[in-house]
Amino acid sequence: MKDTTFKEKTINFSKNLDVDFVKKIIVFNEISSTNSKAKELARKGEEEGTIVIAQIQKKGRGRFDRLWESPGGGIYLSIILRPDCPPNKATLLTLVISLVVSKTINSYNLSSNIKWPNDVRVNGKKIAGILLELEANEYKVDYIILGVGINLNTNTNLLSKKIRLISTSLSEEIGNSVDYYNFLKILLFNFDKYYKLFLEKKYDSIIKEWKNQSDTLGRRVRITTSSEQIIGNACDIDQSGFLIVINDSGECKKVANGDSIYFES
Repeated sequence: MKDTTFKEKTINFSKNLDVDFVKKIIVFNEISSTNSKAKELARKGEEEGTIVIAQIQKKGRGRFDRLWESPGGGIYLSIILRPDCPPNKATLLTLVISLVVSKTINSYNLSSNIKWPNDVRVNGKKIAGILLELEANEYKVDYIILGVGINLNTNTNLLSKKIRLISTSLSEEIGNSVDYYNFLKILLFNFDKYYKLFLEKKYDSIIKEWKNQSDTLGRRVRITTSSEQIIGNACDIDQSGFLIVINDSGECKKVANGDSIYFES
């Protein structure tokens, strides 16, 4: 049964939240997609720091317009940002938010890792995903939407069989339910901290911490992009967050986005 008090509880939570970057939280019991709504609002001029959050998404989206299954129990939110940064640095915000999610999960005495480009995993299973969308010209970012889906108290048996096999939730990993608003508060405080680092152009610090959480670097991988397939060793990321892979011909490839699969060493 849907929790009819979710909207009221979240609005009350937002009134008592003291996080610098959060200006407004717009709450839905159910929505098609928080990213789609946030994008609509951003195009109408909604201010930076506006967050769209929902208890359930009917058509949650991942990368390449894949469905992100979003039953009750998860955290589904999208953040509107308008940073004064060149478009080639905007992609680093995927690193920022994945690092924030990973750090927040780790605060529950779990060890999580980041799988490039946008998955957070615990014990080899996906617990969270990130979707970054932006509007920009050659020189300036108009807006960025950071979408986050986290399996918090999600009953993974409600997920489709294919997704269930590769997914986990925080409650399943620690053996009991997690306070939704306590987790959300830690998440937003962590984002405030790392977003400030981004605005201060402390990119090296962000990248260094991301590398410490990554389980992609040092692995043999297969990366599938929209135009090619690359097999090789994932050796680094660059100052834009692109993955650097040395392929089997010894060529250095920089990859902005794609699906990654790990091979055993």
